[in-house]
Amino acid sequence: MASKEKWTELFEKVIGRKPSPQEFLEGKKTDFDLKKIKEIAGQKPQEANALYNVADEADLPEDGSLEPQAENLPSPTADQSSKEQWLAAFEKYIGRKPSPQEFVVGKTHQYDLTTINQFLETSKKPKSTPKLVKQPMSIWKKLGIAAGVLGAILVLIGYLYGSQYYSRQAVAERYLDVSKSSFDKSLEYQIWSDTGKPIKKSELTYRNPKDKTNVTMSDLMTSDQMRNAGRKFLIFPDWKVVVTPVTAQVSINTKGLDFYVNDKKVATTTSDSYQKKLTGLYPGNYTFLAKGKVSNQTVEISSAEELTDDTTIKLNVKYLSFKVTSNLTDGDLYVGSRKIGTLKDGKYDVSKLAVTDSASVYVQKSFKDKGSLKSQTEAIENVSDGATLNLDAEGVLDRDTADSLVTAAYSKLQDYAYDNTTPDNLDDIFTGGNKNPFYADVTNTIDTNTIGAKNRSADSITFSDIDVSKVTQVGPTTYHLEFTVMYDFYYAYSSKHKTSGDIKQKLSWSAVVEYVGDDNNGDSSYYYNNYSDYRITSGNGASSVISTEDTVD
Repeated sequence: MASKEKWTELFEKVIGRKPSPQEFLEGKKTDFDLKKIKEIAGQKPQEANALYNVADEADLPEDGSLEPQAENLPSPTADQSSKEQWLAAFEKYIGRKPSPQEFVVGKTHQYDLTTINQFLETSKKPKSTPKLVKQPMSIWKKLGIAAGVLGAILVLIGYLYGSQYYSRQAVAERYLDVSKSSFDKSLEYQIWSDTGKPIKKSELTYRNPKDKTNVTMSDLMTSDQMRNAGRKFLIFPDWKVVVTPVTAQVSINTKGLDFYVNDKKVATTTSDSYQKKLTGLYPGNYTFLAKGKVSNQTVEISSAEELTDDTTIKLNVKYLSFKVTSNLTDGDLYVGSRKIGTLKDGKYDVSKLAVTDSASVYVQKSFKDKGSLKSQTEAIENVSDGATLNLDAEGVLDRDTADSLVTAAYSKLQDYAYDNTTPDNLDDIFTGGNKNPFYADVTNTIDTNTIGAKNRSADSITFSDIDVSKVTQVGPTTYHLEFTVMYDFYYAYSSKHKTSGDIKQKLSWSAVVEYVGDDNNGDSSYYYNNYSDYRITSGNGASSVISTEDTVD
């Protein structure tokens, strides 16, 4: 038997290649029998993964001999050359044409068909998947990924910000802030309820520019005064404030009058049954006015209305004569929005005034920088010709009530003068109780002349002859009182002071009084007041002595 080195060398010479590990093992089993080399190299497969011997199929003799015979080999004159046979067999068993390297192997071995076996074995081996080499990432790719991540973060931040910025509450807050300073800018947030379209300034011809928005955050958040009108950037809700337009149906019974709405001329009436329908009005305050001359008399009929719903306005000429009395003694008399005149001593006579049934008559007093006070109102349609109207305002302080208030105040001060202790229920008369400036001023006078006297102490002090001489209203609920009061200081006989008698001083003073109302007042006494409805808030300047009577001797 040959050695494995010799067997391997001969195998390579005969077969044209090195033996495979399987072939080497087969050779080892035969003790490296040199005669078995071709058989081992060209053996037929016994298992699914065994190799075909191409030569066995191509030129195998009928007797099945493994040894190729000379007569079985193709001759040079055959129809197909050895080269062509080798190529045909290669394509048949390998399934493709040979590569240049494979062709060289066949040519080197004179196109021995057994050389194809080595390629058949290679072709049946599963192709190993090449390991992918991870290429280093380029700087541009890194920048692209970073930009993508940053973009995603910015999109997320933008979405979160937009969700808050375009929320119902945020839009409502911005609307309320803007509407306080600019109505025109607030229109950007508003739409009509019937069409859902934005409100244009050009549609608000007759709106009163002095009107203020009176809607609250509660209204916007809990009612249907806001509506999602679409989408912002296709993502966020587009919240809008909803405004319901109102309609005013106006009728005028006189031809030839100029018709105005909030000082803007609408038309001139063309008949005694003129009708005008004003649609799409923005809710708010409107003054409807018809004016002109009727029978050589200037006629001006007006009606002031706060429009929140569809309304019918009648500007019908009606001639009335009536009298007015009011506790707003110097207030102004109004019919509708027109000032008729100013009361004198609480009275005014109206003669043949052209009025409209839908108007109201009332008295109003204005105070510089302090607002105004309005009386009760009476509808003109309820006023008959020649009637007397009593139009009082709530809380107006008259002289008698003021006198009662000051008398009650000095009654509390008299209690203090008896024993120099603070009386009960001072808050019922003095704002701030014993801290009240008016109260503190009088009690200081009492102390100075009794327990705190430097020379001789008065044995008693009494107050009398209180008289309110003037009441002046300086604000809707504020009054200045002017009054006089008698202070009586009594000095008794003693061992130290051998005299006795009184020092009486009549003082002139004033006070500030505020109307506070009284929850106990019922409807039947709505305009009836007593002094418990008022409080003395302070003095109004220093007191002055009118006269002095001294009987101490």
